[in-house]
Amino acid sequence: MKYLIFDSSSIITLAMNNFLHILDKLGEEFDGEFCITSHVKNEVVNNPLKIKRFELEALNILSLIKRGIIEVKESKDLEKEVQKMKISLNSLFVTNNQKLKLFHDGEVSCFALANQLIKEGHEVLLIIDERTARMVIENQENLRKLLEDKLHTKVDTRKINLNFIKGLKVVRSAELGLVAYKQGFIELPASKDQAIEAILYSLKYKGCSISHIEIEEAKKLF
Repeated sequence: MKYLIFDSSSIITLAMNNFLHILDKLGEEFDGEFCITSHVKNEVVNNPLKIKRFELEALNILSLIKRGIIEVKESKDLEKEVQKMKISLNSLFVTNNQKLKLFHDGEVSCFALANQLIKEGHEVLLIIDERTARMVIENQENLRKLLEDKLHTKVDTRKINLNFIKGLKVVRSAELGLVAYKQGFIELPASKDQAIEAILYSLKYKGCSISHIEIEEAKKLF
């Protein structure tokens, strides 16, 4: 079985760009399941429903859940793993003898669910726009340097067992947007280059961590 696990950051980016409809189309072609955790549901539906500014986006996301486009995964075992992983991840970086608490339940729950499904023999891909969560998987040393630059102080990395994130594969809403455009699910009255640029810059300025260089490279791939 194949699973695409969405973090809050990626769903929020799609919602803010009015791109949630591409999940309907992509879901029809994907031989697997789109899913989120109950923690992510709290962050993108339950809590935003209480805020008038974000109510419409939350209702649109809720519609995807109610129609079965996105499944919500939760269990007691998963919750135990979330709390264990959060302690480990929030002990990874230290500055001035203080642990940097960088990771919240939503993103950690995605790691935990991915780890659980991989152990069961499934194929898993994480959809995460938030840079810190992606970098702790892809390049912890670069994340440490980034934190030093941001905090203007020395940041140390503790030796901690983070085997639960080894082998996790991550993409962003940007990659989903490109696939959707290639499949004809996003139609724009523009040239290929202009359409790709418009899609990716819109995603970038509304939450997706993608560089200008990556956007230029993406235009060359089509």
